Amino acid sequence: MIGTSEAQTSTQRVSEILIDIASQFFLAVIVGLVMAVVANTFVEGARWFLNLSRVDSFISMQIGGANYNLDIFLTLASAAVLILLVRRTLGITMWSGPADSIYAVQQSREPLDIRLGMGSTLAAFIAASGGGSVGQYGPLVHFGATMTEVLLKYIRIKIDRRVFIACGVAGAISAGFNAPIAGVLFAHEALLRRISIGAIAPIAVASIVAYAANQAFFDIEPTFSVPDMPIELQPLIPFLIMTAVLSAGSAVAYMAAIRKGRELATRSQWSMPKLISSCVVVVGCIGVVLPDVTGLGLTQVNQMIDAQFTLGMLIMLLAAKIFVTAYCLNTGFFGGVFGPALFVGAATGAIAAYLALIMGLSPHLSYALPVAAIAAVGGAVIGAPLAVIMIVIELTGSYAYGLSAMLCVILCSVLTLRLFGLSYFDRQLLDRGVDLRLGQEHVELSLTPVSEIEGSDFVRLSDDASLEQARQALSEASATEAYVCDDAGSLIGKIDIHSLTNAVSLTEAIDPNPTVLAADANVNIAMTTASTFVGESIPVVNKGVLVGALSEGDIFNKVLQIQASLRQQ
Repeated sequence: MIGTSEAQTSTQRVSEILIDIASQFFLAVIVGLVMAVVANTFVEGARWFLNLSRVDSFISMQIGGANYNLDIFLTLASAAVLILLVRRTLGITMWSGPADSIYAVQQSREPLDIRLGMGSTLAAFIAASGGGSVGQYGPLVHFGATMTEVLLKYIRIKIDRRVFIACGVAGAISAGFNAPIAGVLFAHEALLRRISIGAIAPIAVASIVAYAANQAFFDIEPTFSVPDMPIELQPLIPFLIMTAVLSAGSAVAYMAAIRKGRELATRSQWSMPKLISSCVVVVGCIGVVLPDVTGLGLTQVNQMIDAQFTLGMLIMLLAAKIFVTAYCLNTGFFGGVFGPALFVGAATGAIAAYLALIMGLSPHLSYALPVAAIAAVGGAVIGAPLAVIMIVIELTGSYAYGLSAMLCVILCSVLTLRLFGLSYFDRQLLDRGVDLRLGQEHVELSLTPVSEIEGSDFVRLSDDASLEQARQALSEASATEAYVCDDAGSLIGKIDIHSLTNAVSLTEAIDPNPTVLAADANVNIAMTTASTFVGESIPVVNKGVLVGALSEGDIFNKVLQIQASLRQQ
């Protein structure tokens, strides 16, 4: 009978495991299919709307014999009106993006806001379609993460929420770039920030399905168009080092400009309609003269790789793209930062190629420099150098381009890490007070309030108690400390067995300024406080009212529980 019962239990356990695995794979397949459809609709839809205004000019004028297309004002103004409508309809005051997706994966207490995520993706599509200098990949990544929150809300399947969010992100990268391996790498490198055997399977399924759906249902054009290049790394090394340094400078300038733009927009105290109207005017004027800096910029990236711009024009495009992107992103035209970063990298690499040709580099090797710079700037901005290297390999189909990009990416990432930080997304979170450099455990502890710690028993005394009553209460509780409160429960102070020895009244024995913890303080603060505390317990107060007391053991037991939970995940 015992053997039969054990066999039934074992069979049931195996059955549950198989059902869990099948369910997770099913969800991953759904995520991959949805992301393929959404990514292609987003990119191709935005490109179609943008090309419509550039092919069929509605408003133009001639100055000095040159014809200028003024449609950019019309498209930007239309996009501005629609974005303001989205904000008002959905009640959005601040957009959300990849930084929020990363934060959602690094902690378990604050899920993604579905309404905000969907609204932000719609606003990004409108901005890109209207000619705003914004990227499409960041909104797609955040949409993938938000979509998984929707599925988890309505489908009860046993799967780690953080892993499932990573599935959506992997599907977005795979579908957006047509690069499934890069999708898996990005999910681990930028979101999970760890390699997990249990997580790889569903993430890989979502990424592969998104890629397969691209191949089956959509006509995908190569993102980068590059000629074949022989593997001749030795003559390229000095020029790749030069390109890496230039790329680091461009990446830092790009990220710093966006952050400075946000600061200036906040300091201006302009309303959102006024800010977005100024963007229509300023970006529209620049777009009339330099139309290449508006929109997604994918065509221009390939033109830069193919050396179709003069050196002077490349410098102008580089500076203008950084300015226009910073202006758009901080005045209401929400979108990603990775797409414009590819443009900035292409311009930087094309400039490096010009310089390298002057210094004697063979022309057939010069194509490697723009591609390497694209990867370097992109990898520095999003904080995923390995994923970007894999994107280069998958999009070019060339080990030679990937190898040359790797040297440039790694060196650029080291420089930007020292000069700016790990990535633009990490810097966004740091500006909000979330420091991911301290690890996932620190984030989780900082979100766990002291009120959730199970406290110890403590002695509470009224302020009219006598010395004898105090001594008796401590003796009965086998305690050495007690807390004195008034009739409303507010903490007056703390007494201990030693202060009662020579005191003539309870008031004389009270320490009126004991170490305390606020009930809404987090566990990190509690640990710091406990590390320098000497005594039996620390009182916990809520607006001055004593609500509990914690010993050092209580605090560190909670820390151990959180650590064990994270290890299990």
